[in-house]
Amino acid sequence: MSEARMSVTLPEYETELAANQRTAMRTAALIAAPLLLAFTLLDRATVPDFWLPLLGVRLVAAAVLAVIARLANRLESPFPLTVASVAAICATIEAGVFATGGAHSPYLTSNIVVLAGVGILLPLTALQSASLQVLGLLIAIVPLLFRMQPGDDLALATAGSYLVAIATVAVAGAQLQDTLRRREHRARVEVARQIGLINLGTLAGGLAHELSTPLTWVSVELESLAADPLAASVKEKVLAARAGTSRMREVLIAMRQGARFAGGELREVMLSQEVDLALTLVAQRMRASGVTLSREYSPDVPLVSCQPTMLGQVLVNLLINALDAMTGQNEARLTVRVRTEPGYAYVEVEDSGPGIPEELRTRIFEPFFSTKGEAGNGLGLWISSEIARMHGGELEALAGADGALFRLSFPVDPPPAITRTAA
Repeated sequence: MSEARMSVTLPEYETELAANQRTAMRTAALIAAPLLLAFTLLDRATVPDFWLPLLGVRLVAAAVLAVIARLANRLESPFPLTVASVAAICATIEAGVFATGGAHSPYLTSNIVVLAGVGILLPLTALQSASLQVLGLLIAIVPLLFRMQPGDDLALATAGSYLVAIATVAVAGAQLQDTLRRREHRARVEVARQIGLINLGTLAGGLAHELSTPLTWVSVELESLAADPLAASVKEKVLAARAGTSRMREVLIAMRQGARFAGGELREVMLSQEVDLALTLVAQRMRASGVTLSREYSPDVPLVSCQPTMLGQVLVNLLINALDAMTGQNEARLTVRVRTEPGYAYVEVEDSGPGIPEELRTRIFEPFFSTKGEAGNGLGLWISSEIARMHGGELEALAGADGALFRLSFPVDPPPAITRTAA
């Protein structure tokens, strides 16, 4: 008995980010609380007359942080707790600033630790980071503006410039890290999708094998029944049933073809047959969208050595992209060509959509670049181009007669990097 594979489902990026923020917020609060209390030693050395009131302020802030750490994993969105934490820490520092000289206080620049710590310890979006940095700057600087003394201007401007600089770097870092996290999440989603396709292919292959035998019996019986003398209306229904079983057989063949996961082995295949199998898998969508299909197959195309499952993945991806480009279009046309030139065989998929701007025809093959916005993960064409490259060929985006044209090339002689096996 084969081992069952579990399906892989990943949460949305925002859900995953919130979970990471809850964990990070709890850790940050537990780090900040003892650090605030440890500065009591500096208070006692710097302002011996006011260290006890400052200790009271620090104890209250530490208690607030302890409560925040306890609540961090209970709230759906931890960002309000993050705002409260930054406010509590910066307000505590500000109390020390007023007790130790105002704008000239050595504590004023210690806000850098808070602003930098927010960027280092917490996974934030750029907007969240900017909000926290602005909050910290307001608490650190604005109260001092109402207690300005002669000679405070330069000291406050100097400390403020340091704080603004570190806040700017922190926001830029948050933007960069958020972009990288989103790319990593999209990559993991694509890996999970590929695992799901493998599981689906295994299931489809098993179903196709189980259904092929009874379907053959039904086809034989219908063929025998069609040979008998029947009324015209009955014979018409029998012929329609035979056409339906023929269509079912085509679908089963495509399902079995898609379930062939043979590692890196090459097989000799006819490109026209592989294209027809891919078209079978998207035929229902083409009919529903009213797309007119045109096949242009050259009769002299030689057999091509490739991994059939990989080729099928590329072809289905190109067909789906073409159908997506023609969504809502009247008189949409899809043209599929199979042809050959010396040394290479080509498959071309051309649509009547809006086309691809020339400046994007190379970029669309970069990982994570998508022209579909949030609807696309930017990995489909990159994976397809890598599959073509692995086979010694190339996937190109060109200008079609009306829309886009994707040309998939395969060498007639197989690349030496992949082992060749008999079909």
